[in-house]
Amino acid sequence: MDEIEKLLKTRKIDFNKLKQYGFVEKNKIYEYKTALIPDEFDIIVTFSNDGNLDAKVIDLMSNDEYLPVKISEAVGEYVGKIREIYKNKLIEIIMKCSKIEVFKSNQAKQVIEYVKEKYDNEPEFLWEKFAGNAVFRHKENNKWYAVLLTISKRKLGIDSDEIVDVIDLKALPEDIEKIVDNNSYFLGYHMNKKHWLTIILDGSVSIENIFDFIDMSYKMK
Repeated sequence: MDEIEKLLKTRKIDFNKLKQYGFVEKNKIYEYKTALIPDEFDIIVTFSNDGNLDAKVIDLMSNDEYLPVKISEAVGEYVGKIREIYKNKLIEIIMKCSKIEVFKSNQAKQVIEYVKEKYDNEPEFLWEKFAGNAVFRHKENNKWYAVLLTISKRKLGIDSDEIVDVIDLKALPEDIEKIVDNNSYFLGYHMNKKHWLTIILDGSVSIENIFDFIDMSYKMK
């Protein structure tokens, strides 16, 4: 299911939470079995130790896997009902037993940890269709002071389709003019280019400098 695959791409499975949910570990495989529709269908969900998901719906009458839930061409009210219950169960498990991990770079993770410790802020994912975008907001006025994004370098004017993490931050116009080099520092991506700048989180700017820019942006209410 595309929806489940998309969800897994933005989240990291927490194996301790799997155990708390009811999964049983055996040979580094975590398995959970429960009734999907009592007396009609069971569901068996497994995660490998690298987070790969496998799930089956078992028809209790035949004790075989009920394959129509995985076949998009299989249509009808009955199979649609089972498929929906199956999908919702998988979403419930993933949401309860994982954490968001949209941003892959070390610097993005350091930024998230820094902001959490210093400003008690967590990234907010405001747009369902844009899972690679998150904002940090002042608690007292809800204004943004930082935006984390996952984008193609080409969107920054770099001749590459490599996907990278970047951060948008507020800065003084005169500072933006001085430091933008279109290599590590850019005019604010999708923001007011006079008052925002974008830093690519690929190690070309030290994390200490990025923290300083975050602090300056936070103060610019």
